Amino acid sequence: MSPTNARRTLLIGNPFNEYLIGDLDAFPHAKRRLGGNSSLRMAWLARPGDVVVVAQPADPAFLRYLLRLKGLGPDDVTVLVPPPGRFGTDVLTRDRLLHPEFVERARRAVEARGIEQVLPFSFEPAVAALALRLGLEKGTPGFGFLAGSGHDLLNTKSAFRSIAEGLGLPLPAGVVTRVREDAEDFASSLLAVGKPVIVKQDFHAGAHGNEILAPRPGVSQVGAPLMSVLEGPDAVRDHFDRHWERYTNRGRDYTVVEEYLEDSVPLGSEFAVADDGVVEQHGCEMRMAPVFDGIAIPGLTTPEAVLREFLDAAARLCEPVRAMGYRGLINIDGLAAPGGRVVLSEYNGRLGGTTHLHWFGENLVGPDYLTERVLVTRNKWRVPSFPETVRALERSGLAFDPVTRAGVIIACDHVRQGGAVEYCLIARDRDEALRWETRLSELFPG
Repeated sequence: MSPTNARRTLLIGNPFNEYLIGDLDAFPHAKRRLGGNSSLRMAWLARPGDVVVVAQPADPAFLRYLLRLKGLGPDDVTVLVPPPGRFGTDVLTRDRLLHPEFVERARRAVEARGIEQVLPFSFEPAVAALALRLGLEKGTPGFGFLAGSGHDLLNTKSAFRSIAEGLGLPLPAGVVTRVREDAEDFASSLLAVGKPVIVKQDFHAGAHGNEILAPRPGVSQVGAPLMSVLEGPDAVRDHFDRHWERYTNRGRDYTVVEEYLEDSVPLGSEFAVADDGVVEQHGCEMRMAPVFDGIAIPGLTTPEAVLREFLDAAARLCEPVRAMGYRGLINIDGLAAPGGRVVLSEYNGRLGGTTHLHWFGENLVGPDYLTERVLVTRNKWRVPSFPETVRALERSGLAFDPVTRAGVIIACDHVRQGGAVEYCLIARDRDEALRWETRLSELFPG
């Protein structure tokens, strides 16, 4: 479901949940808490009368800042935090969303606000169950597909490769398998001729489930938090002995093994899938360090023709998704490889890391923001406090100005979780964006 229709909405910020992320137990507490707090981005999509569900209580100062930029008052939006669950208040998991106390609180808010539909970041089974308990299933576009486990179909790398290969879309060479020998043989065949590979867990987000296997030291590490150098077949065999259970989530899932295309620029896109067709919202570059750490819309280095080729291929993938009955946003990723080659790498039938940025563009700049501005973000800008950051932006003249439609927005506040905030630069061109990033780095040196 697209966040663009005008009906009052229950927004659920669940980017980290037990269905989308391979193994929440494997995340260190600090990373899990930081990831769960990104649920705050959902508040940017709220309209007057909406209800927003987040994992952790937000700093009231940040909420006031967000609502002020949206032109809303403090009572225009209701924010709910469910009781703690298995992981405390780190993330929105099933035990929290379906806790009887929270279901009753949500029911009262839905009735008081006249809520008609639900819009989660990720439409996993717990959200479908909550929507049914709150009577929101009929008003939610595409609910039947999503309630019938459609979420799984549109958020696995294995299903993506099946559909994309069937359409003849450009992909890296690769295999999808539950058989360890098939994965090992494919990896060995590429490593033996000096080509690195990337192993991907079927369910994961933000590249966290990926690992690069390199035939030699010095391979660039982009798009994966882990990299192992494997020199020779014995090293490959030993590696798969030790890590196959992790790759398959203890045998539950498929594993994808692909050629790793060095020196590629990661690309992203977002499309809105509706009854009457598919609408391209934007393309972008993803900034990796080495996993997802920011966005540049429409990009900083990718030629326009290359980005257009990628977007055209991604659009073809949306048609069978629409025909299956999915309605909502879909994010499709790819690579701009050396030599002008373009490949697709995965899809995710959910909101994404650019959904709130698209809201910035359309609502704070205007419908032509893709040609008038460059949006550049980072997810981890180290700052002393949220109020001090706001004051520093204002003193430096970098704070977003609604009149000039340019400046820096604090997109999400993670100070209590990790001493950082997410920023979004809205600049007139690439050079201005890069200059402003340099100035930001000088506000709080060290």
